[in-house]
Amino acid sequence: MNAAAAVLVGISVVALGGAAGAAGFVLARARVRGLPLLAICLTCTLLYGGLGIAVGSALYLRLERTPVGVAAVQSQPPGTPTARSFAADEPRPATDAWLHFYSDTGDYIGAGKHEVWTLTESNITILGDASYIQAYVSGQGDDWHLWFRAPSNGSLRVGTFIGAERAPFVTGKAPGLDVFGSGRGCNTVSGRFNITRLTWTSSGAVAEIDVLFELHCEGGTAALRGELWVSTVVGAHRAPPNAASPVTV
Repeated sequence: MNAAAAVLVGISVVALGGAAGAAGFVLARARVRGLPLLAICLTCTLLYGGLGIAVGSALYLRLERTPVGVAAVQSQPPGTPTARSFAADEPRPATDAWLHFYSDTGDYIGAGKHEVWTLTESNITILGDASYIQAYVSGQGDDWHLWFRAPSNGSLRVGTFIGAERAPFVTGKAPGLDVFGSGRGCNTVSGRFNITRLTWTSSGAVAEIDVLFELHCEGGTAALRGELWVSTVVGAHRAPPNAASPVTV
């Protein structure tokens, strides 16, 4: 039973109890008792109880229609990014961005390649909130998805997140990481990521992120290392690295 239903039941019980008590008091104090007086008391009890139920129902509907998360948002400190559902969010196009892959020989996801994607030949978008960020990169015949998830009950921040598991299926308090696309993905993931810069817009969307990552697929030793830099702020710019440059997480 949720809080709104509990309020409805409570108001209804109090209303009916009060009405019954009032009726009993009248009957006890009346000098003349009879069916007419009993009928009047019962009618008043039902009317009073019905009014309580109506008030409780109205309150229930009002509580049920209150958007989820409103109370939590109001209690957050100023400047805290507003957590939003991905279903209600739309990917924001980057104003400047790049993705760098440095894949070991034998790494399934990166296929051993060293590549860089930029806005010159690719489309890069990003969405998410303080706990879960998703980036999408498509270009040069590829289509990549990169997911970064904070540990449970936590927030993404500048710092290193170790012991990562596959983002949609994390267990316990592990952070989440996943990189997939172009027909390749992992059933199980291990690795880590290091966020060196993370800023937010006033509405709680990602303004800028710079994150380095190391992903191992299916428990293998070969790794996909890379760096993602995305800005949705007009005027921000960072020169992309050389594709052959190693990535140190």
